[in-house]
Amino acid sequence: MNSTFEQAIEVIRQLPPTEREKVKYWLEHEGEIDTSNDFEERRIRFQHSMQWIQENREKFDGQWVALDGGTLLAHGTDGKKVHAEAQTKGVKTPLMHRVSIKEAQPFGGW
Repeated sequence: MNSTFEQAIEVIRQLPPTEREKVKYWLEHEGEIDTSNDFEERRIRFQHSMQWIQENREKFDGQWVALDGGTLLAHGTDGKKVHAEAQTKGVKTPLMHRVSIKEAQPFGGW
């Protein structure tokens, strides 16, 4: 059976949002995804990173941090250097975040 682009798109449209995210990730990374749990694992690592940031915000105020889950890979004021250092530790795409003690103020608008 020869599938067409249109048929593939129709199948993807019928997927739940989390499954469509997996397809998007797979396409963006040239098919690197190879397990059905990859999306869930990335979500959990992200949650651990966000928790780490909340718990360590004051200590790293004004710095860039590179994280893999709840693990600090590198930190400093130069984001490019921090990213490069994190990659030397074997993490291809660390979560990069510039830490600030100041919370974002909500904007009510008019």
